[in-house]
Amino acid sequence: IGLDTNYSMMSSAESYIFFRKNLFNFSLKKFRPYGNPTKFIDDILKHFSRLQDEDVSPDDYIAFAKKLPKRTKEQKEEYEDTLELATVYEQYTELKIENSKIDFGDLIILTIKLFREKPNVLKRYKERFKYVLVDEFQDTNHTQNVLVNILCGFDPKYDIEKVGKINPNLTVVGDDDQAIYKFRGAAISNILQFKQYYPKAKEVVLVENYRSRQEILD
Repeated sequence: IGLDTNYSMMSSAESYIFFRKNLFNFSLKKFRPYGNPTKFIDDILKHFSRLQDEDVSPDDYIAFAKKLPKRTKEQKEEYEDTLELATVYEQYTELKIENSKIDFGDLIILTIKLFREKPNVLKRYKERFKYVLVDEFQDTNHTQNVLVNILCGFDPKYDIEKVGKINPNLTVVGDDDQAIYKFRGAAISNILQFKQYYPKAKEVVLVENYRSRQEILD
């Protein structure tokens, strides 16, 4: 996928520094105000991270932006803002690859990109990971769930006809009552969609707990 095997992993602070260093290489206008050019860097990076969590590629985002209506003044402003962010998302993604750098979100979204573009590589990993177990399933984000599904036989973004027809060696452990990390990108929809994706799955409900006091169980 074009990434140097000697790539380096950036922390949040390093991502900020990298973005700021290349600030004037991006097609920023509104989000690089003259009086305070670095004002929106942190928000932009958080926005990009959320796009990665939702399996939104730069191409997806640009296509979405270009379809936005622009009849009224407000709609035109929304269109311009979104297209600006989508364009910079693409530029930032390409710049990271060119400089052999990735961030945390790239670990999964680039793996998915690799599997989608290189079926032979995906085949090798599907044969290697014949049994998949996901713990704390309620805390997974959308992109993590996509990765699990691809390893188990179908890509929910493209293989709609396979929904409900795959019966993999997949076990997930989760508690919808503990789904409290939506602010960090966790998607409760993963649990809700699981039975739709795998209707033949056997459900085992754990009703006994030897760790917690009765008042907590109640």
